[in-house]
Amino acid sequence: MMMMTCKVVLLQVNFISDAYNNTLAEHFILVAQRQSKVRDIVDTAFVTLDENTLVAEAAKALYAQERCTIVVTHLNAGTDQRIPVGIITERDIIFRVVAQNRGPFKVTLKDIMSAPIITIDADKSVEEAMEILNKHKINRLPVVHDSSIIGIVTTGMIMSNISIEKHADT
Repeated sequence: MMMMTCKVVLLQVNFISDAYNNTLAEHFILVAQRQSKVRDIVDTAFVTLDENTLVAEAAKALYAQERCTIVVTHLNAGTDQRIPVGIITERDIIFRVVAQNRGPFKVTLKDIMSAPIITIDADKSVEEAMEILNKHKINRLPVVHDSSIIGIVTTGMIMSNISIEKHADT
């Protein structure tokens, strides 16, 4: 079992007692366990749809496949390949369509997707994935291998591979 210290997620947790109005500081460090590469934790089951797909159809696809994320693609006419151009979550559908009374049978994915798409190579470390997620304030990160998206890694996946160990002050 390989252990790796994640310096980007070093925490100092302060416990505050209202009754005594004092602050007790205890130091913890998060330690990545089991896997150290993104390829080891990637979820390879994900939804990919064309940018011209209606939001209503996309919601049905998410429901049918029990997923939360769609990688939005564009067909490159010159190469006949699908190029990832954006990402949409179930939250995007709720906030950008439903809550704004926009018709899901009128709005397409390209109208509500987050773009440009931010990705990480499958051979990068879990630590690097966490840095990207934190830097861009996102929770889902498409994983690329040989220029193709092979899956998605989430904050939750990374955190499920983390343990918290208490360390004495130095």
